[in-house]
Amino acid sequence: MKTLCRIRIHLDNLLHNLDFLRASGKPLMPVIKADAYGHGLLAVAAALSSQGVDHFAVGAAAEGVELRRAGIRGTVVALLGLSPLDAGNPTAPPTLPTFDEDARAALTHDITPLIHDWSALDRMAELTRDHAAKSVPIALKCDTGMARLGFLPEDMPLVLDRLARAPQLRPDLLVSHLAAADEPEQDAFTHEQTRAFREAARCLRRTFPDIRLSLGNSACLLAFPEQAGDLARPGFALYGGNPFHGTRRDVLGLGLAPVMEAFAPILEVHPLRAGQSLGYGRAFVAPRDMLAAVAGIGYADGFRRMPGAQMSVNGMRAPVIGRVAMQMTCLDVTGIPSVRPGDMAHVLGGKARPIRIEEVAAWWGTIPYEVTCLLGRIGR
Repeated sequence: MKTLCRIRIHLDNLLHNLDFLRASGKPLMPVIKADAYGHGLLAVAAALSSQGVDHFAVGAAAEGVELRRAGIRGTVVALLGLSPLDAGNPTAPPTLPTFDEDARAALTHDITPLIHDWSALDRMAELTRDHAAKSVPIALKCDTGMARLGFLPEDMPLVLDRLARAPQLRPDLLVSHLAAADEPEQDAFTHEQTRAFREAARCLRRTFPDIRLSLGNSACLLAFPEQAGDLARPGFALYGGNPFHGTRRDVLGLGLAPVMEAFAPILEVHPLRAGQSLGYGRAFVAPRDMLAAVAGIGYADGFRRMPGAQMSVNGMRAPVIGRVAMQMTCLDVTGIPSVRPGDMAHVLGGKARPIRIEEVAAWWGTIPYEVTCLLGRIGR
């Protein structure tokens, strides 16, 4: 990577979090989509596999192919399903896979595709009608209130009717996703989603009694493990994020350890006189004599241009001052002793008062998931 900033992934903390979540007693299918939330798909999968994890949830089927080529065994479910594109689509870039290509990849590499609409169900049935395997595993997505992907609970009798005409398809898993399990004030909606999911499951289990259920995300696993289903799908908590940060359930995630550390070197340290401006647009004017430092990270590295952010320098907090530039960010290091070029400014982590992803998300006006996905693009 042609940048000065780096991230460090603490796989020991990842495994600590795995044990923490396993204490619920629920079997887990860790979510490692989007390059494991920026933490590195293959490294995370290998670490989890070493601890006996044998179910993984990825995003696109291509991520599942990466796992197989790296020797990862077990069940791999592609949560985005299969590409909706048909061959010859004039609007699609040639680098995007078609449905048939995704389906062939899933069949070749034993990846379980998530089927979430009628066209995908029918096309998958058609493609596998003469498949050598007597049964082809699929996962079914049920929309219980997220209103994104999935069949509605009341669609399940019709889903069964379609499956009866495609006996080679074997629904191994019924999946849904909770919209607000991390917001205690919305518990009523979470419980309504759970009720709808159980209704869909009851219908499917009349024909497929062995189909497994997967509903619970990190928040559900911590607060309502009994509602998580047969396979809980932790993501955020696995990487050390507390889904209940700032809520009355904050204590449920206090044992989680952050997995990502992000830092960049200090390039320059110099005095800033009272009344002197700094950076683009003269957006910051020193209210007093200060000491400014320049860190080698900016918006090109995923560090967003939002006010109020801080970094950790030599174990102390240093506020961001002025506008974040492409590869540089200025800090107020007044009162931090012995700061010099070559010291590290931590965007995540650090000594004494480490920067947490929840804090960065609050400063950026976003969610912690975006923080790790953005910063995860820089070099490890």
